[in-house]
Amino acid sequence: MYSLLLTCTSAEIESISAELWEAGTLGIEELNSSGEIQLVAAFSSQQAGLLERFANYSPRWRLAPPIDWIAETHRAWPARAIGEKLFLAPPWCHDPTPPGRERIVHVPGLACGTGEHPCTQLALLALEKFVRPNTTLIDIGTGSGILTIAALRLGAARAIGLDTDESALATARENFSLNAFEPLLIAGSAECVSDGIADIAIANINGSVLLSIFDELLRITKGNGHLILTGFPELELAPFQQLLPGAEISILAEWCCVTATLS
Repeated sequence: MYSLLLTCTSAEIESISAELWEAGTLGIEELNSSGEIQLVAAFSSQQAGLLERFANYSPRWRLAPPIDWIAETHRAWPARAIGEKLFLAPPWCHDPTPPGRERIVHVPGLACGTGEHPCTQLALLALEKFVRPNTTLIDIGTGSGILTIAALRLGAARAIGLDTDESALATARENFSLNAFEPLLIAGSAECVSDGIADIAIANINGSVLLSIFDELLRITKGNGHLILTGFPELELAPFQQLLPGAEISILAEWCCVTATLS
């Protein structure tokens, strides 16, 4: 058994972990010492190409001591409360749902959107504020489906997830099943969606992609509907403020979410 050691920031944990799972890791341990985070990923052998793939994170191999990787993975992905209404729990968590919260079961690490990343948390907080019983929500780049599932848990009438990545949609279907929801998932982009269908259009994607599809996001959102955009750091905020003057800005660990009510 071998371990691949990577050094990263807290904001990078989710995306790197997703890549490690895609690469076939048997489990991931997260170590935090003096503010420096190290991910330790177990592999049965030293896989070719991984040092190059993760070159930006000071990668190195070591012969791994015997570790209960299942237990370590469970420890690395605890349940967490988000905002005032949501409780995110992996399938192995048997803790009771806190009173007044809605439980969202999700498989962490298989696609972007585990609840660990600040952008996911900001998006969930925005959904808490704006989802109503008659809401139709469109989630562009749904990833794990966590935002779509959260909207349904919060009482939305309909929540549709779109993604161009088939592997992400497979993970979303698994998460929908864990939450006993029938998935409404589409393999495609915002171009697949009719004009003015969404009371809420939400997208947790990187800033350049959001800007490239901004007109499509406006097109699919109803007048007086809400547009929730996240996935970009504070240094990329200015273009969104120009496009959506007066929008509500929330920031967590240098990551941003812009929420606008359209006229």
